[in-house]
Amino acid sequence: MRLIPIIIIIMCIYILLKRKKGFSNRRSLMERFKQRFKNINVRRKRISEEFSNSLLLDPCKNIPLGTWYSEAELREKADIHRARLSKFGKSKINGEMLFVGPKGGIYKISDDGKKKYV
Repeated sequence: MRLIPIIIIIMCIYILLKRKKGFSNRRSLMERFKQRFKNINVRRKRISEEFSNSLLLDPCKNIPLGTWYSEAELREKADIHRARLSKFGKSKINGEMLFVGPKGGIYKISDDGKKKYV
């Protein structure tokens, strides 16, 4: 008679542990999804920063501008362009090389070799 309550208690503990393990699996799946999602965003941000840094270091690399870019991206690209103009005295944006003149004006060289101030 004493054996039956002990067996019932052991079975209840076993069932409760099984259920808890099932819930922890669900939780861990959700945590893994969140971690993976965060990692993808971190990777995208890192790639974007590396691209911006490479643009800052080389004034001959083209900075593409388009209507599909967000306002924040356009501002960042404009800031990179201004920084390159001040650091190197020249910068390529949308396929046109722009230069800083001796008095601070910004110009581009036309097809016939003349300076055209912008």
